[in-house]
Amino acid sequence: MEVLKKGSQLSVSNASKSWSLDFCLSPTEFTSSNACISRIGGIVFEKTKLVPDPFDPLARARGTGDIINIDSSVAFRSIGYKSEGLPGFTELDIPFNNELGVIPNDQMGRVIDIHEAKSCDRVHMPGMYCAGWVKRGPTGVIASTMQDAFSTADAIAEDWYSHIPFLNADKGGSGLGWDGVKDEAERRGCRKVSWQDWQKIDAVERSNGLKIGKEREKFTRIEDMLAVLD
Repeated sequence: MEVLKKGSQLSVSNASKSWSLDFCLSPTEFTSSNACISRIGGIVFEKTKLVPDPFDPLARARGTGDIINIDSSVAFRSIGYKSEGLPGFTELDIPFNNELGVIPNDQMGRVIDIHEAKSCDRVHMPGMYCAGWVKRGPTGVIASTMQDAFSTADAIAEDWYSHIPFLNADKGGSGLGWDGVKDEAERRGCRKVSWQDWQKIDAVERSNGLKIGKEREKFTRIEDMLAVLD
């Protein structure tokens, strides 16, 4: 919004160009320019509507069948993805909605046990949380995802201080973070990365970034990341 506020002070009637934010339009086709068939001339959109209610946080866009064409000389592609359930979800009884591409949750990131849920009751799965698009679907921008992660972190902290059971506490385990998964992780040969270890990785990423004029240069391979600890 700060960027928008810094825009031109001219009125629309006196400006040579104008822009607008148009919502509920789904692109279906690119059309070529009359002057050059290899260049874009317009984009065909199908109008959509949010169902069941535009003010429902879980509303989804549905096509209306109404088609419009907007003249365009340039188009930008915003790359996104629809989440998929990971192999092993079934064995761990982690629910996943394949149609929506989300893990069922209470909108604060607490995973819901769909097998135990009755009517409007929501039974949380101890120690299981989700964030980002797997929590609410592929919508929003980077800032949306960031705020979404904050809300999930708040839920985790709230549950921790409220002494809500975590992980396998109900099966005899301590339910305390690493202790809850230690045996299984060690059986699979997983390597533990402590907070101090992460700080070492963070310091190297920041140092590498400064060398090329960036805040940080992130590792793109797990092997390179863990090599820092060796």
